[in-house]
Amino acid sequence: MSGQQLQRHRIAILGSGAMGSLFGGCLFEGGSDVTLIDLNVPHVEAIRKHGLVLTTDAGERSIPAPALFPHEVATTFDLVIVFTKSMHTTAALTAVSSCIGPETVLLSLQNGLDNKLPLTAFARPQNVLIGITTYPADLIAPGRVASHGTGVARLAATAEPAAPILRLLPDLFARGGLNATVDPQVETAIWEKVAFNAALNTLCALTRSTVGEIGADPATRRLTFAIAAEVCNTAIACGFAVNRPHVEQTLASAMHHHTHHKPSMLQDVLTGKPTEIEAICGAVVGHAGKRGLPTPMTETVLALIRHIDAKIAGNSRTAKAL
Repeated sequence: MSGQQLQRHRIAILGSGAMGSLFGGCLFEGGSDVTLIDLNVPHVEAIRKHGLVLTTDAGERSIPAPALFPHEVATTFDLVIVFTKSMHTTAALTAVSSCIGPETVLLSLQNGLDNKLPLTAFARPQNVLIGITTYPADLIAPGRVASHGTGVARLAATAEPAAPILRLLPDLFARGGLNATVDPQVETAIWEKVAFNAALNTLCALTRSTVGEIGADPATRRLTFAIAAEVCNTAIACGFAVNRPHVEQTLASAMHHHTHHKPSMLQDVLTGKPTEIEAICGAVVGHAGKRGLPTPMTETVLALIRHIDAKIAGNSRTAKAL
């Protein structure tokens, strides 16, 4: 399909935080008709005033992509890429339901397991796609996003026949400088990323430590591998051939090379926001329980992060009451 035909696709980025802004900005630079949608007032207003300021290895530039609040959406999109936190998926899609037509395709590039399930309430199974990305992105200020290094997005259909746009996405992404591939085994990759996040993000959040600080301490370093092993065992029991040595190698590499990185779960705790623990450890423990698998380490960090989330929710309710 020609570039002119590709440009006809109207794309919405639902949840235009760090990762959503990165993908939306790059797709816009590649010539796609992209709209950023988010609830973050300072972020949306900054983009409207100054453009999306994106800093990558290619340099810093301002991208004039349109940014809307959900209630402002007034068109139907061909593709909606969902980047919201998993617990906000249904509410976010409901808020923009007017932009979802009979042929609209929904693509989840969110963290965690089972993200396809809420999407099927808004689109036919054939129009629901799932994926995973390893690109890094940080929201450094309202309207400003930074991403350095390389990554990949792996995409797949959840039902056949898949929506025709799936086979076009690698070219569409490539035009914006993003590496993407269609991978029928993407759910295995999702489980591997969940193993990584369950092991490292949780410990960083609980100890308020950077990735490097977790790796530098022998005890917490061992805990990361113990949690990852539980998740990998659960994935295998669920029928997904995860590569445990690859997960362990990825963990070791992150703890060695990304020493100052603060994972999103740690950032959520530090800023008093709810975490995505249910889509990560909560989902793992749920799948393991159905199969009678022990996951004591994962259950422990799940309970502790749930405690932190409950405190955050309580503080939020108190602040609103005042």
